[in-house]
Amino acid sequence: MKVTEYFVGKNVFVTGGTGFLGKVLIEKLLRSCDGIDKIYVLMRPKRGKSIEERLEHITTFPLFDKIRQKDPGLFTKLVPINGDITELKLGMSEEDRQLIIDKVHIVYHTAASVKFDDPLKYALIVNVRGTRELVQLASELKNLSVLVHVSTAYCNCDKPVVEEILYPAPVGWQDAIRMTEEIDDAFIKTFSEKYISPLPNTYTFAKALAEHVVTDMCKGKLPAVIVRPSVVVSTIEEPMSGWIDNFNGPVGLLVAGGKGILRTVLGDVETCQDYIPVDIVVNIMIVATKTKGSNGNTEDVEVYNASKENKNPVSMGELIEMGAQLIWDSPFSEILWYPRFKMTKCWYNYYIQVILFHMLPAFFIDLLLRIIGRQPMLFSTQRKVYIANVVVEPFLTNSWTFKHTKTMQILDEIEEDEKTKFGVTKRFYDMGGTTFEYFRDSKICAATFILKEEFDFTRTTSLRNLKRLWIIDVVVKTIFLSILMWFVFVKLDILRVLYLSFENYIINL
Repeated sequence: MKVTEYFVGKNVFVTGGTGFLGKVLIEKLLRSCDGIDKIYVLMRPKRGKSIEERLEHITTFPLFDKIRQKDPGLFTKLVPINGDITELKLGMSEEDRQLIIDKVHIVYHTAASVKFDDPLKYALIVNVRGTRELVQLASELKNLSVLVHVSTAYCNCDKPVVEEILYPAPVGWQDAIRMTEEIDDAFIKTFSEKYISPLPNTYTFAKALAEHVVTDMCKGKLPAVIVRPSVVVSTIEEPMSGWIDNFNGPVGLLVAGGKGILRTVLGDVETCQDYIPVDIVVNIMIVATKTKGSNGNTEDVEVYNASKENKNPVSMGELIEMGAQLIWDSPFSEILWYPRFKMTKCWYNYYIQVILFHMLPAFFIDLLLRIIGRQPMLFSTQRKVYIANVVVEPFLTNSWTFKHTKTMQILDEIEEDEKTKFGVTKRFYDMGGTTFEYFRDSKICAATFILKEEFDFTRTTSLRNLKRLWIIDVVVKTIFLSILMWFVFVKLDILRVLYLSFENYIINL
């Protein structure tokens, strides 16, 4: 059976549909699996907007342009469902819950809190208890075909090589949920670091437990699969190259560095990060759905690593060099200061550079903003950048191998005429040769869709601005070094002291 044929007449339920991965998944299902009947999207009102208004707003994104061109009527297949992953029974009304139980065949659980520094209690409520509530709902569906749970390859980052298997749980997930419901948050914070060890943060810890929630509740009962993406980055091909709506991963470094905000990062230039385009992850999810749904096997919960597995790896050092080239190849229209970006694995070196090149300049710029009556913002921004770097430091100083044998196998089993639509694109296999173009597209999309800048494709104005900032940067550094040398050699009279010391030494001989 073809992938598209499998989805004909099916109803789908998606959590996390407003997130990065969720939006790309919905777009792909609408555009490439147009035989789908309905896609129910779990959402909650936010910032004064109803779920209907939020869903309508999301479909206006450029991500959905191809669907608008193909058939705008496809958007009528989207049905918002009021709910909240942090609530018991997902915060759904009885009417909505019964609708999902009666109608839905396929469940995609992509909702999660992906912040590395979330309090342990919150991470467990969202990523563990929320998964339990979702699986409980799935177990009540009258026509469940398959449940797809999105995890992360880094939930086993205490191991250098991660296979496509379920590893032992760090603690019992039932006990962890009970703890969040019965123990005060302040008390939980006192032992969080020791409780999650050896995993580096609450996100990876909670996602590791969530895999066991799915396995324990589904094995022998429900057809389910676990998909573990590595670092999910911008689209490589579909529906466009470079689309992204967040600053996670290498794109965040390129943007912050290219803007002149980020000058130094704590990390190892020799490490290679495993990143995978979001549209490839979605293809793997859809193919895994068809594979599991077709055989209906409930005996095992299959695990698929959505990763590159060291194919055409790009080191952090190469990424930094690429960023330096992109500064002149495709400069931003608005830049704070001339971009210079370095990475060091020495904590003391990093801390000194943060003080000199992040905090002190930010302090003086904010002071100038206050003087002219404008709102200061740079110092608080640099503080957030510093905290973020400290949080992700374990992932910038280590490398992992995420095996993807089973994933590649199910992709190879796709019928030839669907491999272009649902397989791994040729460009992904050739990332070693097209990485620069890919990250250039990502940088441009980040500027256009996230920063809302009008990107200067002619480069006339942006290059002129960049050259002006380069001259200012050189002048400021020259003045600073001149003042420093004057203070050392004139004010402190270092040369005279050295001469007298040397003279006394010669006399004593």
